[in-house]
Amino acid sequence: MPIARRLPQSFTLPIRSLIARFRRWRPLARILAILGALGAAGLLALTFIPDHILFRQRLAFSILEMSSEREMVALDQRTHDGLTLRSWYVAPQQGRPVIVYFAGRDGDILRKPAHLAERVESGFGLVLVGYRGYGGNPGLPREIDMHRDIQGLVAHLQSDNLAGSGLIFYGYSMGSAFAVNAAAQVDPLAVILEAPLSNFLAAVRQQAGYVPGFLVRTRLDNLSRIPQIRAPILLLAGGRDAVTPPSFAHALAAANPAFASVETFPEANHFNIVRLGGREAIGAFLQAIENRTMASGMASVRSIF
Repeated sequence: MPIARRLPQSFTLPIRSLIARFRRWRPLARILAILGALGAAGLLALTFIPDHILFRQRLAFSILEMSSEREMVALDQRTHDGLTLRSWYVAPQQGRPVIVYFAGRDGDILRKPAHLAERVESGFGLVLVGYRGYGGNPGLPREIDMHRDIQGLVAHLQSDNLAGSGLIFYGYSMGSAFAVNAAAQVDPLAVILEAPLSNFLAAVRQQAGYVPGFLVRTRLDNLSRIPQIRAPILLLAGGRDAVTPPSFAHALAAANPAFASVETFPEANHFNIVRLGGREAIGAFLQAIENRTMASGMASVRSIF
């Protein structure tokens, strides 16, 4: 005789009732499981939106060919994952530094840094950094890979005697994060940050209001890295900048008060800081850096004798 038949009816009835309820609820459980999976997929999809907005203009400019009038040479670099990325290089005059320029989110290394041509004419060297996935370079942009690419480029400049008397990192907007991260790992002569981010989450919230942090995968976290820099830092902010407001620059300066200073241009927005006073501030800052470097060099010579 089966065991179930030997059990008292008072015991088997609750079990049968539970089984019947489970069968009635099973379709609803399936629906809830499907809705849960769709919700999770929707949240995952939302995490790609900030990155899409950040990198969507990456093909606006071609960087594979540059005008020969600039007397620039292609600087090709092999990355850790086998890509060949192209940047552009102008050698400095003897004893002069090299400015390493990191573009904003549209990857514009053609028009936006045109003011640096004046520095090239006065003897500075220049590197226009080409990002992966931008302007004809292979790959897809991803923050961790881009930082590694730039570390490799900086190492290449230093090991192959392409750095002149030293490197000056210049980052505009998104590029400020790459300048800050690079400067935190080596010893540059100086850092210039034009319209800098404090971090990418703050920039997203500046445009879209409150956004949960877990939806923003890219960090570009200047606030956590800038305290590690031990070189003069010039922060340029536009008083009417609605993308990266002056509060971002002041927060960064507060995170490294010993080395950072802020120049704010009340009438400037995110795009015209250089035209509305930034050019003169950059010139004065670079002159001060060169004077300090020359004074340090003279002191070293005197110590020898």
